[in-house]
Amino acid sequence: MTGIEQLNAGNYQDAIDSFGKALDESDGIVNSFELDVLKYRGEAEYKLADYKAAAQTYGILAEVDGGKAEYLYYKAASEAADGQAEDAEKDFAAAEEKAKNSKKSSAAAPGVSLAFTALASAARDAGDSELAAQYCNQAIERGVSGPEIYNQLAISEMEAGDYESAMSHYEEALSLADSETALVIRQNIAVLYEKEGDFAKALEQFKECQAAGVDTPEVQKEIRFLESR
Repeated sequence: MTGIEQLNAGNYQDAIDSFGKALDESDGIVNSFELDVLKYRGEAEYKLADYKAAAQTYGILAEVDGGKAEYLYYKAASEAADGQAEDAEKDFAAAEEKAKNSKKSSAAAPGVSLAFTALASAARDAGDSELAAQYCNQAIERGVSGPEIYNQLAISEMEAGDYESAMSHYEEALSLADSETALVIRQNIAVLYEKEGDFAKALEQFKECQAAGVDTPEVQKEIRFLESR
């Protein structure tokens, strides 16, 4: 399999190895082929959750290809996911400045939605649900929102006790999500029902997720707890 085929198949480590080999066999000049390989390698590293490596790869891309906004957005997303909030915010601001000076709209820049999502998640992990919601609302206002943005916003609202808004945004997220992302959102909806004290609906959601293949220890624990209520 080629590196791209391995990436598409979800074999992220094999893909990274293949892309690394391709770079090693190149002539040392960064041309369009090497740029494409680096982009694919960065994507594979991010999906493998090797965020530090992904940030380094996107940093290299930014250095050798004119510091394009898309590389800085992806670098910011990688840094945020790696817990490097200060670096992420700095690179996000640099990406915004680059995008502002570009002929293209910043909303069209690849990576901007992922960056907003990662920054919101990092803010929430740091206990700042208000900042997380701000990132999500900015993304929505800019027209770069997707299911992950609405999901992050709903989690922030749920944590703040605004269950009505949270449910509305979970439903919005579900309407945009693919089947895999929908299962993550449904688990969050189950948690929301649980917080509201509606244990029957929470149990129903968790059982539906389990039937769809999400049979993790956490889901099993939730089901046992809810069945005892």
